[in-house]
Parts: sequence; C-alpha cells; structure tokens
Amino acid sequence: MLSDFDYYAYKCLFIRQKSGKTARFRMNRAQKYIHSCLEKQLKDSGAVRALIVKGRQQGCSTYVAARFFWKVTHKRGIHVFILSHLESASRNLANIVRRFHACCPPVMRPAMTRSNQKGITFGHLDSGYRIGTARSSGVGRSDTVQFFHGSEVAYWPNARTHLSGILQTIPGGSGTEIILESTSDGPHGIFYEMCEKAKAEDSDYQVIFVPWFWQEEYQRPVPKGFCLDADETEYKLTHGLNARQMVWRRRKIAELGGIWQFRREYPATLEEAFHADVKGALWTRAQIEANRRSQAQCPEMKRIVVAVDPAVTHTADT
Repeated sequence: MLSDFDYYAYKCLFIRQKSGKTARFRMNRAQKYIHSCLEKQLKDSGAVRALIVKGRQQGCSTYVAARFFWKVTHKRGIHVFILSHLESASRNLANIVRRFHACCPPVMRPAMTRSNQKGITFGHLDSGYRIGTARSSGVGRSDTVQFFHGSEVAYWPNARTHLSGILQTIPGGSGTEIILESTSDGPHGIFYEMCEKAKAEDSDYQVIFVPWFWQEEYQRPVPKGFCLDADETEYKLTHGLNARQMVWRRRKIAELGGIWQFRREYPATLEEAFHADVKGALWTRAQIEANRRSQAQCPEMKRIVVAVDPAVTHTADT
C-alpha cells in the first residue's frame, strides 16, 4: 500500500458521492490520468510541480486530497497546506480529509491529536495539515510545508501576493509537491500566465488538462426528434462524442446562458478553457455569436477595410 496508490485508495479511502452516499474511492478516468501525469513527473524529476486545468465536478480536488492523505499518513514530519478561494471550499476540502481519517481501517489510521478549522495534526507522526482561505492576507507565509494544494487558484483575490509568499515556504528538495488546480477565469491572471509559461516549457511546472466529456455521468437520454445543427455535428465528430453527451451539452449551455460560459466551465480543450471574453470588451463573444450568419445568408462581398475609433470613457456604462 505504500507504493500503490490505486490499491490503497480502494481499500482505505471513502468519499461522499454526489448522491450523498459514502463509498470506496475508485478513481475515475480524469483522476487516473492526473495520477499518471504526476507519478511520471515525480519519477523523472524527483518532485511534483503541476497546474491542473479542468471543468466542474470532475474529482480533481478529491484526488489531490486523497493523494496527500496517503503521503502524510505514511511518513513522519510531513506537512500539507490547503488553500482555496472561499472559506466554504477550504472547509469542504478539510472535511474530505476528516472523512478519509474516520473511515480508514484502524491498522492504517494514525491517531489524530488535533482537529479544528485551522488544521489537523497527527501528533505521533509529527505530521498534519494547515488549512487556509485565499481571502486572508498573509496566509501561509510563515509555514514550512512539503505538500501544497492550491484549489481554484484562478479565483483567488491577490493571487500573486499569496503565491509569491506561499511557494517560498516549500523546500526545493526531492519529494515535495505543489499542485495548483482551477477552472478557468479567462486569459488573465497569474494562473493563466503560469500555464502559458509551462506550455512553453519555461518553468518547472507541467500543465494537465482534463476535458469535460471524460465524465461518464455527463450524458442525458436522447429525446425523440433530437437533431444536431452544423456546429454541434462538427463538435461531436471532433471530440468523438455520442448523442447522449451532446444532449447533456446542449442543456448545460442553456442552463449557463450561452456557449462561452459553457466553454469556460466545461472546456473540451486547453485553448477553449482560456478562450473567454475580456472584461470591458466593446463586443462580447455572445453578441458576435448572436449576429453570426452562415455563408449562404451572406451576399457576394468585396474586400472593404473599416477603421473604428471608439470613444474612451472612465466607466463601463457611458
């Protein structure tokens, strides 16, 4: 169990399913892929530095929590820091850890000597967790940790300040792990910039992307008379999807209020994840999409160059 996480997770870890029931932790496709990427980096470089871009409810945070629980309860002197964008999110991650501990078989469960909103301690191992929220200034700057889980990093207030302080508390030695995961908030901010540098191989980080359609539950029954338009047909063929997945996608787009919101929340590619409107843009993608015309609807056209010089104001309303 010390070397086989998949086996350990199934035998020792329990999670709360979306239905509310408690069940053994079986990794889904997205979690298995993330695990394989991290293990390869750990083997190749001796440490983990990862940026995970994903859609909603794919189990990424649960996997990272399970991975770190596996490590912190099997070694001495290991400290984990968990930081999320909201207090409620940090509390949920801490509760996942507490559930792991409560349901773990006694022979594999270390004694918990402290548990509160700020952390969890396994005193006999001199190991444990520190839990924080990115809305707190200066959080995590004075700690020394070996494993750092940053959740929904793209939505942290003052993310640059937090990361510049926290990342300095993590030794550069072998075996340390930094995992930053988030859904996209568009092509701006430090999380986006870190992903761009990693893509260009200009940092120690790797980018791991998880498409929405890897989730088996993201499907709906196909209603009678369901037909795809041209764009949906192309999308379906490009990503190898089935009709049930396309029904789920269409309804989720309607629920979110537009295709661009869907692409941000449930991206199919890494490029799509960051392909979003810039705040304050003169024309939004939703406006462009609403006024798009097919080639058959357009008259024969000649090339015309148009220059636009919009007025600049100090507010978004004038």
